[in-house]
Amino acid sequence: ATLPTPERPDPVAPPSGSSRFKDVPNHWSAGFINALVGKNLVQGFPDGSFRPEETVTRAQFAAIAIASFPDSATVNPYPRRFNDVPRDFWAAAAIEQAQRQSFLQGFPDGSFRPNQSMSRIEAIVALVSGLQLGSSATDAIGIYQDRAQIPSYAVDRLATATKQRLVVNYPDPLRLRPMESLRRGELAALIYQGLVSLGKAALLPSPYIVRPDTTVPSFSDIPHHWAANFIQGMVQANLVQGYGDGSFRPDAPITRSQYASLLVKAFDPDPKRDRQVFRDVPADHWAATAIDRACRGGFLSGFPDQTFGPDQGVLRVQVLVSLVAGLNLVESGQVSTADRAKVLEFYADHDQIPAYSHPAVAQATHLGLVVNFPDPKQLHANDAATRAEVVAMVYQGLVIQERLPKIPSPYQVLLTQ
Repeated sequence: ATLPTPERPDPVAPPSGSSRFKDVPNHWSAGFINALVGKNLVQGFPDGSFRPEETVTRAQFAAIAIASFPDSATVNPYPRRFNDVPRDFWAAAAIEQAQRQSFLQGFPDGSFRPNQSMSRIEAIVALVSGLQLGSSATDAIGIYQDRAQIPSYAVDRLATATKQRLVVNYPDPLRLRPMESLRRGELAALIYQGLVSLGKAALLPSPYIVRPDTTVPSFSDIPHHWAANFIQGMVQANLVQGYGDGSFRPDAPITRSQYASLLVKAFDPDPKRDRQVFRDVPADHWAATAIDRACRGGFLSGFPDQTFGPDQGVLRVQVLVSLVAGLNLVESGQVSTADRAKVLEFYADHDQIPAYSHPAVAQATHLGLVVNFPDPKQLHANDAATRAEVVAMVYQGLVIQERLPKIPSPYQVLLTQ
């Protein structure tokens, strides 16, 4: 059983080295591809490549689906014949069986369109149908940033696929890209996850497998925490993680080096400034690269004595100033000088806000970046920021960039409060 191409390439011996194919070792789907090769379900090309970025046709999908799931029940015992699938077509038998098992059907005009590319959403729906996994409540698809692009016919099946962890999205788990053509590497991941769902394969570690429990705490210390949804949203986006003991430690302070690391991971900033050399950040410091990128990207700066203070805590006001600067939010519906005082007076402790930060804090407030617990009207500008507070405000920055969905919270500062 193989993942064929229209030319039906002959199986090839894996090339020497750590990977079975010369173009797979550094590909995100390598683990899935190699696992399926080990099960004799996929093969490569005569030149020793797998071509993981090549698109997949409907005929190819039919072939690998029935090869991977031969025990899937027959749902349609009387398959149609299609006017564009001659009897001698290489995948004719596979297409017929894929109909029987309900993986794929034809079109109203009597065609199957075997050489037409499969879209990502079509492949997900086909797998859920063929494995007879049923439908699920549609709230599961709320995690996808581009959910508006999901066709209505696919919503129920996608919800099931999400809950069954069939969906694998690279590079961003929260971007489904439903209408894009399916690639060979993506198909390998999808098929493998189907085997996992049936208990026929072991789960592979991958940051791109979509987890359905984005609102269910996965850490021992956040089930009732005010920032649980923000934390889980960032975990789902593979931007933060917890500790080995199963905790997240949401109320622990965050250091400047940890904050720099999060900023770089979340926003991947382009350089805007020249490189700064800090005498307290040696080249082998664990966060040296992140500190350099965060500073060159305009998020952070060092101190006049040429230090960065990597182990110092970050103040809440510094978080807001850094986000406004690094995300270029100064000109985004800028709060006028005349209105600035009015905006700042929203905070009961506005007299504690440093003068240098007034423009940035007013702008951050105007744009919805500020999250204050337990009282939205208390900024506590000069308090050390906790891990939860930083995660919540970085999350809001990603919302502004339209990279993550909004999360309703009574602690987000809104000017209508």
